[in-house]
Formats: sequence, C-alpha cells, structure tokens
Amino acid sequence: MHGDFLHRFGKVFVAAALAGFFLPWVRVSPDSLKGNTMEVVRNLAKGGQNLGSTFLWMRGEEWQEVWGDPVDGFSGFQLAFGAKSGTPRAKAQQELASVALDGREKRPLLIWLLLVPMLSLLGWAGLTLPQVPRAFLVLTAAGLGALYGILRWRIAEAYTDRLLAQLELGPGWWITVYGMLGLAVVCFVLGIRGRVRD
Repeated sequence: MHGDFLHRFGKVFVAAALAGFFLPWVRVSPDSLKGNTMEVVRNLAKGGQNLGSTFLWMRGEEWQEVWGDPVDGFSGFQLAFGAKSGTPRAKAQQELASVALDGREKRPLLIWLLLVPMLSLLGWAGLTLPQVPRAFLVLTAAGLGALYGILRWRIAEAYTDRLLAQLELGPGWWITVYGMLGLAVVCFVLGIRGRVRD
C-alpha cells in the first residue's frame, strides 16, 4: 500500500515536471529595475545566498516574481528549440536564458534543456512498466537529481546578473524543478525498496 502511494505520487511529479516545461520559465520585466537594484544591494549586504536558497527553497523575492505576470515569458520548450532556429526571437530567447542560467561567456545552445522531459519520461516508464530493474529507477533518480542540482545552482549563481538584466522566473520554472526533485526522490525510494505495482 505504501508503495502504491509513492507510485501514484511519482506520477503527479512527472505530470508537474512535464507541464511546467511548457509554462513560462523566464520573462523580461523592465519595470522591476529599481526594485531589483535595491535587492542586489540587500543581497550583497547579506553576503549572498545560502545552501538552502541555492538548492532547496525559493527566496522571498522569487516567490513574488512568480505572481508578477505568471502567463508571460518563454517556456523551457521555447528556450530549448528556439536556440536552434536562428530567428531574431530565438536569439533573444537564447540570450535571456543564457543570462538566467549563468551562461554569460559561452552562450551555449540550450537544447540540453530537453533532458528535463526525457528524464521525466524515463521516470514515468519506471513507474508504469512491469518488471523494471531497480537499477533503472536508481539511475533515473540520479539523473533527475543531478539535473535539478545543476539548474538550481546555475540560477542561484546568476541571481545578481538576472536582477540587473531585469529577468524574472515564471511559475513554469519552479513547477518543473520541484517536479523533477519530487520524482527523483520517489524513483530513488522505489529503486532502493523495490517497486510495488498498482
């Protein structure tokens, strides 16, 4: 019964990660420059981020950003595919995401963001297919956890640059990363204990 609960809970996290990938991740907010500048000063005075705000919870300011204009911005899907199309809008998307994800120097193509839905679908397969090896679930959990850590770390490292560039994170970003984290935990637990079918 406990395994069934985790199994269903994992599917909710898969749905969250996939849905968040198509919701707004990052947007430009020109009206926020004054407030962002003050936040940069406060952040420098506090000595920067701590481990919790880097990898686990949202800053208070980031929580407020989400509700500023939750339907505006570029989704993870747009950022990933826009990086390859070469259109002016796509270049703008790539530039924004590069700043937000701390890619200031190399401006890398963001096609690697497709790892988000790929790993989420692997998690779904691990939760739905019969006779799934435990190693599959553990490796999927490791991949999800690693990608979550990288994304959270890069966003945290680029916090000051993002504020000065007037970029805000949308709800899709947070739904995606927390969906990935939850799915990673569920896959890991089921992989260690043994998957229990519905």
